Amino acid sequence: MLVLSVMSRMAGRFSRRPRFSTPFRLFLIFLAIYGLTAGVSLGRHSLASHFVYLADSFLHGQLALRHVPDPPYDLTLFDGRWYVSFPPLPALLMMPGVALWGLAFSDVAFSVVLGALNVALFYAALNRVGHLSRRSRLWLCVLLGLGTPLWYCAALGSVWYTAHVLAVTCLCLYVREALGENRPWAAGLWLGLGFLARAPVVLAFPLSWALAVTKQPDVWRRARFFVTFGLGAAPALLGQAAYNWARFGNPLEFGYRWMNSPETLVARQATWGQFSLHFLPENLYTMLLRPPMLSFSSNSWRVTPDPWGMGFLITCPVLFLAFRALWSARCKRLTWGLALSAALVSLPSLLYFNTGSLQFGYRFALDWLPLWIVLLALALVNLRHGGRRAFEYLVAWSVLMHLWGVLWIYPNFNGAPWHLQYIALLRRFFLRFDFIFSIAKPVCRDKHLKNPKLECGAIHQSQIRTTRVPMA
Repeated sequence: MLVLSVMSRMAGRFSRRPRFSTPFRLFLIFLAIYGLTAGVSLGRHSLASHFVYLADSFLHGQLALRHVPDPPYDLTLFDGRWYVSFPPLPALLMMPGVALWGLAFSDVAFSVVLGALNVALFYAALNRVGHLSRRSRLWLCVLLGLGTPLWYCAALGSVWYTAHVLAVTCLCLYVREALGENRPWAAGLWLGLGFLARAPVVLAFPLSWALAVTKQPDVWRRARFFVTFGLGAAPALLGQAAYNWARFGNPLEFGYRWMNSPETLVARQATWGQFSLHFLPENLYTMLLRPPMLSFSSNSWRVTPDPWGMGFLITCPVLFLAFRALWSARCKRLTWGLALSAALVSLPSLLYFNTGSLQFGYRFALDWLPLWIVLLALALVNLRHGGRRAFEYLVAWSVLMHLWGVLWIYPNFNGAPWHLQYIALLRRFFLRFDFIFSIAKPVCRDKHLKNPKLECGAIHQSQIRTTRVPMA
């Protein structure tokens, strides 16, 4: 609560200064938080920096990878070539950076900046929710930025997490457009781009359509809206189809069935397919209820996160308050448009053969969480003081849970606990400072020493031992 109060006061002080807008200040605050969380990884590749290699291939006019990461985990081998099956928008946006810095470009830094931008864009979208106080908007931004998997996804990068972060970006832009002018071509464009980051995002169209039906009573105007919306999304959808056809000879083939994945996941997909009702109970359980793991020894017990996912009831219970908006008499079309959009976007993940693999919480929810948190914002409008305090306490709980998640998942990605990187940096700093200080010392007056400058305690560069945290 102390950290959240400090952030709220910082944003409040910034808001009284006319030079910068609140979204820009939120961007700076979360850029610092995500950057500090990423730490020394900011200048490096993530655990699976496939999009950097794909961007390099695009720059050289190729669809297959020119350089294959070692190991080629979650890459697709087809006709003797390695491909990235995931939609290509992250790689397309990384192309300028890869053109400047080559394969040294850091996908972690890219994700950090994009994650901070998401919080700013989400605040701008919440500005278009009527009767919502500024305090509530800030708390909702804290929820999205620190109380959901967006925190560790933005700080860690990788081919899986960066795609989620970019999908949130497109969703925030889509929600802002839908709640504002709701121009059909712009709303369709943002959803189409979201499809190029995470394919299920395109199913969020009911929000814009529901609001269009409210504003356009004439049948022909509604039809024109739907057609223009489709035209806005068409370039992205057709582009992905052409991309699939050029790689695998089928516009609907993404290449997941040839992906180099663990044998257990390959067996599940081979038995029941990529999407099946067979996986629905497990995925629902993971999303809503799955607890952490308990391990017992002779004299103690230990609680650790389940790497296959954990339910919202534990990691982010505040999300359940959004159901209150569905029974409100206000904004019926908006509330049900948001709820239906979130339900449709979540459906492919609930039928998917994989719950999310290594994660804290349920990362697939990022494909629809901006929609659901706007629904939560509508529920907050009618909450009394006691209910709002409960909301803030639940947000604080979600932040603490995801802080636990960040500290747990960081060594799984980067090889060492989060705090050790800063201990190593401090040690290197002080060793170098001691070296500089020792050079400035006067030469020892003991004439019997063969090399008085070194033997009197000055540290030579070759004697400095730096601690390097092993990173994957």
